[in-house]
Amino acid sequence: RFDTVLVNTGTGDLTGVQGHRVAQVRVVFSITQKAAATVLPRARGVELPSHLAYVEWFSRFGAAPEPSHLLYKVKRSIKNGEGLASIVPVLSIRRSTHLLPKFEPVAPPEWTSSNVLDQYSTFFVNPFTDRHAYTTVSILK
Repeated sequence: RFDTVLVNTGTGDLTGVQGHRVAQVRVVFSITQKAAATVLPRARGVELPSHLAYVEWFSRFGAAPEPSHLLYKVKRSIKNGEGLASIVPVLSIRRSTHLLPKFEPVAPPEWTSSNVLDQYSTFFVNPFTDRHAYTTVSILK
């Protein structure tokens, strides 16, 4: 099972979703400067973050949440049939986030909490997990 997180893409504020994206963390790792010089020759002389995360992206937040329940909808980011992924500094991960599947009339019985993120593609971001999530993800500022 891999957790979903809210990642600051460089322009995110302390509250609100603009400048953030939801991602699913697949692995957290570190790379030595010596290894980085070999694997990333253009990074020679550049101080890399000590911890990195390989993440798979969900879509960017829309301008507004869904009107019926005021939850933001996100989908797996796909290009040419493949999921979009990146390596990001762990320090850019703002917080964990909880996703709710956008249920159809009947949920498939094979879905479990361990596989639903891989079995389905459309989710709502849950702002009600804690106060910080509410002030970050809710439109009520």
